[in-house]
Amino acid sequence: MPLNNNITVIICTHNPRPDYLRRTLDALKVQTLPFDQWEFLLIDNASDKPLASEYDLTWHPRARHILETELGLTPARLRGIRESTGDLLVFVDDDNVLARNYLSAAAELFTRRIDIGVASGRLLPEYETPPPAWFGPYESWIAVRRIEQSRWANFFDSQAEPCGAGMCLRKTIALKYAERATNSAGQRLLGRRGGNLLSGEDVAITKVAIEMGYSMGQFVELNSLHLIPSRRVAEPYLFKLYCNLQASGQLLSWLEDQKPLSTPNWRVFAKAALRFIKGSTVDRRLVVEEFRARKLARNVIKEATANGKAH
Repeated sequence: MPLNNNITVIICTHNPRPDYLRRTLDALKVQTLPFDQWEFLLIDNASDKPLASEYDLTWHPRARHILETELGLTPARLRGIRESTGDLLVFVDDDNVLARNYLSAAAELFTRRIDIGVASGRLLPEYETPPPAWFGPYESWIAVRRIEQSRWANFFDSQAEPCGAGMCLRKTIALKYAERATNSAGQRLLGRRGGNLLSGEDVAITKVAIEMGYSMGQFVELNSLHLIPSRRVAEPYLFKLYCNLQASGQLLSWLEDQKPLSTPNWRVFAKAALRFIKGSTVDRRLVVEEFRARKLARNVIKEATANGKAH
């Protein structure tokens, strides 16, 4: 089924950096896919200053400002899913600059590959300040994807796992995910909330796609730029991010298994101690953050349990 007249682009944002969001919007203005073949939703996720008064969307005949007052990326995405009319949804972050043909390429891909349910693409960084020398192998933490060839799978393969920035997914998958997340306090706590750096909602979406019989993938024809401010390559932020990524993985396991988080045994402590003693300064800090992540995950689980149905 052709999708090139059934696309919804969704940007969820909370207190965005104005120059970055304007570049994101400017990239949407020049998409090769005509405006009448896609709609655009800008979800203002409880920003301090209403975005509707700051950003004019009249350049797009099918654009809407939508206010979501519940803070968090997941509530904002759920609102976008509910408000969307397209058969294909494209989540764009407020610091992404899409290639001019991004929407056209997404429409062609999902029309040609009926097996693909969720996908993203190459996401190259534009650093405001160069990251520390040790950070190169860890760029994926901040959603950098330097892919050179497409990869897909009908099982969960980390090498083919889509990134949330520029994620494209079929509406049927989005609706199934939304139903699950709406009824789960634990699912709703995944994703960023203000200064909280938890993630995992993209993995949850991808796993729904696989459960429904679709494949996932990263595709070279989907190209975009990721604008990365100085604060996001400062070491305190990077180590906090690593802690939250580790905690998010534990939360996802908890949501799947519906069992309490296991307590590390002596082997885990022994391996951590060895890494700490023999490792570099960075390795030592990562060990510390991994143990902090366990505490963070337990605290989030307590919050989810207190808020109602956790799973």
